[in-house]
Amino acid sequence: MIDQHNSLAEKFLKKGFWLYLFSFIIAPIGYIIKIIISWELTVSEVGILYGIISLITMLSAYNDLGMSESLKHFIPQFINEKRYDKVKTILFIALWIQIFTSLIIAAFFYFWAEYISINYFKTIAAKETLQVFAFFFIWLNIFQTLNNFFMAVQDTLLYKITEFIRMWFIMCSVLFIYFWDIWNLLNYSYSWLIWLYIWLLFTIILYYGKYYRKFLSKETYFLNKTLAISITKYASLVVIGASAGTILSQIDMQMIIYFLGTTQAGYYTNYLSIITIPFMLIGPVFAFIFPVISEMHGKWDISKIQLLKNIFTKNFIAIGIMFNVFFFVFAKVIAYTLFWEKFIESWNILQYSILLLIFNFLLQINFNILAGIWKVKERVKVIFTAVVFNFIMNIILINYLWVYWAALATWLGWLLIFIHSEYFLWKTYRIRLQFKSISKNILLMWTSWVGFHYFIVPYFEIFSRLESLLFLALSFAIWSIIFVVGNLKTFKDFILELKKLKQKN
Repeated sequence: MIDQHNSLAEKFLKKGFWLYLFSFIIAPIGYIIKIIISWELTVSEVGILYGIISLITMLSAYNDLGMSESLKHFIPQFINEKRYDKVKTILFIALWIQIFTSLIIAAFFYFWAEYISINYFKTIAAKETLQVFAFFFIWLNIFQTLNNFFMAVQDTLLYKITEFIRMWFIMCSVLFIYFWDIWNLLNYSYSWLIWLYIWLLFTIILYYGKYYRKFLSKETYFLNKTLAISITKYASLVVIGASAGTILSQIDMQMIIYFLGTTQAGYYTNYLSIITIPFMLIGPVFAFIFPVISEMHGKWDISKIQLLKNIFTKNFIAIGIMFNVFFFVFAKVIAYTLFWEKFIESWNILQYSILLLIFNFLLQINFNILAGIWKVKERVKVIFTAVVFNFIMNIILINYLWVYWAALATWLGWLLIFIHSEYFLWKTYRIRLQFKSISKNILLMWTSWVGFHYFIVPYFEIFSRLESLLFLALSFAIWSIIFVVGNLKTFKDFILELKKLKQKN
């Protein structure tokens, strides 16, 4: 199932190609969807729609009782052992757990929609949207199980194709509603549901044709006491810790809805869309770290894991500095250009937190290493501490700084997660900072900030929205060129390090 003959370097270059290719295709689709919806609906209605999506996303992290991440943890090991019967068993368990728990949660959303709307969202307008997403929730979780299977076997092509199909169908539905002038909150909600069955059917066909028929169809289910205990123990710890990124960001969204209302949630959701932009370029590779680390740890290849962390840390600190400063400089321009003037408040939220974005990059590396080397208890401790910290900070200060503090609290949580996770990795996989490179990039980017702030940003005031978008893209291209030229030696070293990894394989 997994190509065992590829070197580590080839895995990231070849398999990472599909992650990046489809991410560049998918990301603009997501922004087209949100730009259209933000243009037509009120800020409050946008808050309702994406607040419900946020709630579903958060529940999805717990809904499978830890089995989705267990797939990515156990399947690479079972494949190394040529135990396809175990692969079939754990996938079967994950699917049935998803179906059972999804039906219960979806029924709660559907039959209690009016109560949730009035007492949680503080508006009856959320009722019908909640009922629509009750059905979406059921099939979404089945899709995610199969998609996690694709990532577990390191099939990045199928992993991203299925995601592309999902986003393409949603965009087609949104555009249909927009051009036929039948837009409203309920119809846009149906955009997430109407093509869901075709999308899921497509995923099942891909899974059956490439994996089930070839590797699993003739296997019998295998579940003894030892395997059951291992799976249950791992999944139980995972479901307590869930996902760092998902839980922290969605807890903030839900607290904003409850304490501040759907209008503030509307500003916050578009802030989240802006902050997601850097992950278009670097996010896909993080999803691939976990199964690769898990495979290496299964072979007890500690030196490669150490080298991999050093490579990623060095390069992503530099990239993080580049994104941090660029988004700080262009925060207002980005918010205005993407979502127009009624969402201009989102830029203030962005500036409250953007300079801490770099710690998100670093914690992604640490968290995937912790998962890959089976330190699940440690991940639970890290997440629990961060969630408690985030919750307390929001309770105390959300009414003082309003939505701005919710954003800052999240990113302070990222800093806490990074420090805490580094503590658990310190003995074997400690971070090795190169202060010369860090200082150089800080000086380079902040020098660029002065030039762009005084000589580039003022011109946006005379541009139309389309002109602003084109000029913003040009500004980022120039900014990136400055960064690349200033880090030529760093990138040359990166290529040499990849070659070393290939030679060691």
